[in-house]
Amino acid sequence: MADVDALVDAHAADDSGWTAAARGVKMDVVFPSPEGQAETIGQRLRRLRHERGLSQRELASPGVSYAYISRIEAGARRPSVKALRMLARKLGVSADFLETGSEIRDVEERELRIADAELGLRLDEDTDRAEAALLQLHDEAVAAGDAIAASRVSLALGLASAAAGRHAEAIERLEAGLEVSPVSPSLRPEAFGTLGGAYTATSRPELAVELFERCLAEIAEDVPEDVAGRVRFTTYLGNALSELDELERAQTVLDAALERADEVTDPYARVRLYRSLAQLNESRGRPLTALEYVRRALALLAVTDDLEVLAEPVGTDTRTAR
Repeated sequence: MADVDALVDAHAADDSGWTAAARGVKMDVVFPSPEGQAETIGQRLRRLRHERGLSQRELASPGVSYAYISRIEAGARRPSVKALRMLARKLGVSADFLETGSEIRDVEERELRIADAELGLRLDEDTDRAEAALLQLHDEAVAAGDAIAASRVSLALGLASAAAGRHAEAIERLEAGLEVSPVSPSLRPEAFGTLGGAYTATSRPELAVELFERCLAEIAEDVPEDVAGRVRFTTYLGNALSELDELERAQTVLDAALERADEVTDPYARVRLYRSLAQLNESRGRPLTALEYVRRALALLAVTDDLEVLAEPVGTDTRTAR
């Protein structure tokens, strides 16, 4: 039997949509996809070519002949990666768009939707819609085997649960997110900090102590230059130790963090540290020392807020800008 592809090469399609063939071999006209049916690569290639007023010969280039283009448009050939890139470049689109009809891949599209839902949790007054979207995205990510996205969604849901005071639910979601795709505490400090806070809120500060000690060990081993992270988790550890009434150990831990506070560029990390020292000293019956740390925290916070206001454009409503 004659090779159909060879016949198509010998009798390339013209731009009418018909493909001539020898002795009864014929390709059908390529019509637009029915509504609701995905557009094929060939249909998309032909549509883009027509939109740009190009013939198959004009679109052709070394390595991608007009006959090859004809076969792609007819659905008889799937383009190679090299051909996709060359055709996409001449058509002014990305290779991903030419192949899938989308400028971004499924993973990137999912990430975009997750990010939008995360912003909804932070900015919208009614967070139910964002939480529902995240639950759906979690199922999609699990079905697609996208562990990173599934982890990110679980962490976002855990943070939302904690903010709503649903600490048991927060623990379940945060633990699940950290188990599915382990992440460094240096990269997601808020997730680990919130998990530790949820342990304490459910009367298990000993688990918070264990968690923050592991975080500090990991940061010291993997990113020892992350001074802000070390101060942050040392502060968290001191708070958890205070909840266990291990006040002497908490004082030692927080004093060690204080020695490195000047190296920290994040003012809020220092504010948290000063506040923790104030609370600890108040618990230990040292009200004057506690007052001194409160004053430091408030002074630094005031300066930081003033700088933020100065950095905002004229006319910005500072109540909504933050």
